[in-house]
Amino acid sequence: MRKDRVLKYIVVLQALCLIILAFIVVYRVLLPPKSTPQVPSGDAQDHNDAPAEEPEPVAAKVGGEPITVKELNDQLRLQYGDGVLRTLMVHAAIRMDAQAYGLQVTATELNEELASAMEGYDGEEQYFAAMRDQLGLTPDEIREDAKYRLLLEKIAVRTADVSEAEEDAYIADNEREFAARTQLRISWILSKTEKDADDVLQKLADGEDFALMAKTYSIDADTADDGGDLGYIDADDPLADQAMLEAANKLSVGETTGPIPVDGGQAVIRLTEKQTDEQLDQEQMHDRARKEIAMEKLNGQRAIEDSLLAKYNAVVIQ
Repeated sequence: MRKDRVLKYIVVLQALCLIILAFIVVYRVLLPPKSTPQVPSGDAQDHNDAPAEEPEPVAAKVGGEPITVKELNDQLRLQYGDGVLRTLMVHAAIRMDAQAYGLQVTATELNEELASAMEGYDGEEQYFAAMRDQLGLTPDEIREDAKYRLLLEKIAVRTADVSEAEEDAYIADNEREFAARTQLRISWILSKTEKDADDVLQKLADGEDFALMAKTYSIDADTADDGGDLGYIDADDPLADQAMLEAANKLSVGETTGPIPVDGGQAVIRLTEKQTDEQLDQEQMHDRARKEIAMEKLNGQRAIEDSLLAKYNAVVIQ
């Protein structure tokens, strides 16, 4: 009787084992296996514990060969990193010093600084376009740079000891800098001979367009495509052709004269614009003189920047 009971237990146990085995088989067959990346058999052991590397972002391709964003950034940092980092550090030091002493740049001061920088350009749009082409700067970046430059001047004025007598002496020694300035915008048509210039003058008298004549007949390749435009020239610029300046000073806007002997040939000129800056008042003269003297006493912009970096413990980490 005891043997039969043991035998029953064995049969039941075997049946349970068969049922469990059947469940395992069904589970393995019906459920899909987890996907695993295919790796060469020889490298299987090496890559078991290493995470899969994501491909680097690509900035450009040449003939199918990629140039990664990392390569681009590394090269930019190698070429420009030191200069850009110094600028950021200097700006931070200027901000700290300006905040410590309550120094600010007003909207009027910033606008006057930009207007001064735009002198000689045909308006704001041309100035910003030139800065973009030459320096790669946007209008916002130009304004930001001007703001920090003005703050640095204010820091210099606060730091350096400048007397009123020094300001008076500076103004007396630099009368031309503080005098009212007249600028002439001149266009010209440059010819090889006086006869050629006379022919140009006759065509102009017959109603021909000056800019078109400059493009057609001027031998000055640098200005011909711009209608002969020489830009703004100070009425007393010692570096400009004095005969041409003397003739231009006698013209009214829109008038033409020539031929004028100049380096390279004979010129027919036209005065296209004339503008005269207002005379600075005494306060403006002393403000400008104080800035110039302070910057000179502190050995210029670079030295002031270095002293600010030292003052605020600037350190390059990496």
